[in-house]
Amino acid sequence: MRDVTVETMIAHAQRSVRRYGFAGTATRVVALAGRSISHALYLQERHVWYALDLTAPRASVDLPDGYALSRARAADLPLLEQLPTIGGHEAAQRHRAGADLWLVRAGERPAFACWVFRDRTPVLAAPRGWLPLPAATVCLEDSVTAPAHRGRGLAAGAWSAIADHLARDGVTTVITKVAEDNTPSRRAVEKIGFEPTALMTLTRLALRSHVDVYPYRDNALFAFLAALLTR
Repeated sequence: MRDVTVETMIAHAQRSVRRYGFAGTATRVVALAGRSISHALYLQERHVWYALDLTAPRASVDLPDGYALSRARAADLPLLEQLPTIGGHEAAQRHRAGADLWLVRAGERPAFACWVFRDRTPVLAAPRGWLPLPAATVCLEDSVTAPAHRGRGLAAGAWSAIADHLARDGVTTVITKVAEDNTPSRRAVEKIGFEPTALMTLTRLALRSHVDVYPYRDNALFAFLAALLTR
């Protein structure tokens, strides 16, 4: 969730009143609160875990002309405010903890961003919200493209170049998860060689969670995910 200032909240409220009136705004607030409570009490998610073997031959996808990829520095973190992604506080915490932020820019403006986690990765279905990673394995998370730059293949081009960097660093496997019904993102990861490894389902009812992991490939990575996530 993005950081929200008091000034931003006031501006949103003023726009809502102008558009819907006081009664309409109150009705929308109640409806949103009801959806939030419902989401907190019941949640169901289905994700496909993918793996990219960096020791095997893989497809290479170039970024379009006019775009450049770089690993972000701490001074670059404010650029995330221009993308529909996590807030600045969480980004700073991740960066300080050693996660890598990669940015694709068009000139000085951010067009795409993603994170690479090395020792552990945030996973809602994991105990305490974190999944420890096997040796020489990293996790790709929170890929996002600016609306004005969608449809240009930025994600596949960025992931392909990042994979090259990681392979030179000694990483052998990149894993990532994609919502089962997110067809465009699934096609994009498959385009550069990610292979489906497991289907993970999370069902949360009130304070109780149930996680199942089913194999696409009965290999060591599936066994690892099943052992740490199933409950």
